[in-house]
Amino acid sequence: MSNELDNQITESVFNDKMSNFYQKRKFYIIGLAILIVLIPISIQIFIAIDKKNNSLELEKYSQTILSKDKKIKEVELEKLLQSKNETVSLLALNELLKINKDLKKKSISFIDQLLASNKFSKKNTKFLKIKKSILIFDTASETEMLNLIDIKSKDSTFRKMSFEIMYDFYISKKQNLKANDLKRLINEN
Repeated sequence: MSNELDNQITESVFNDKMSNFYQKRKFYIIGLAILIVLIPISIQIFIAIDKKNNSLELEKYSQTILSKDKKIKEVELEKLLQSKNETVSLLALNELLKINKDLKKKSISFIDQLLASNKFSKKNTKFLKIKKSILIFDTASETEMLNLIDIKSKDSTFRKMSFEIMYDFYISKKQNLKANDLKRLINEN
C-alpha cells in the first residue's frame, strides 16, 4: 500500500512539475512548435518559387530563340544574358556569339559582362575565360592569356584544354622553347 501511495505522490509531483514547466514556458514551447512547422514549409515554398522562376526564364529563352526578327531576338538575348539563371545566361551567350560571330569585340564584351557579374560557379567562370581566350587568341599578349587560362590548378576540369590553348598560343607567337616546355607538362599529366 505504501508503495502505491509513493507512486501516486511521485506521479502527482511529476504532473505538477510538468504543468508548472508548461505554464512558465508555454510561449517558448508554442513558438518552437510553430518554427518546426514553418521552416520546412518556407523552404519548400522558396524552392517552388525558384523552380517556377527558372522555368519562366527558360520559357522566355525558348520564345526568343524561335523569334523570326533578328533585332528583337538579339535585344531579348542581351536581356537574358543578365538572367539570374546561370544556364539561361550561358545559352543566351552562345546564341549571341553565333549571331555576332564576325564581331569579336562585341562577343568579347558579352563575355566580359558575364565575368564581371560574378554570378557563375567556378567551373563556368573558367569556361567563360577559355571562351574569351579563344576569341582574343590572335591579338592577346602572353600575360593576358595566362590571366585567362588557369594552368596551375591541378583539379581544373579544363586543365588539358588550357595547356593545349597555351601551347598553340606559344607556337603561333613563335616561342618554341615555351611551347616545348608546355608540351612536356602536357605529356606528364
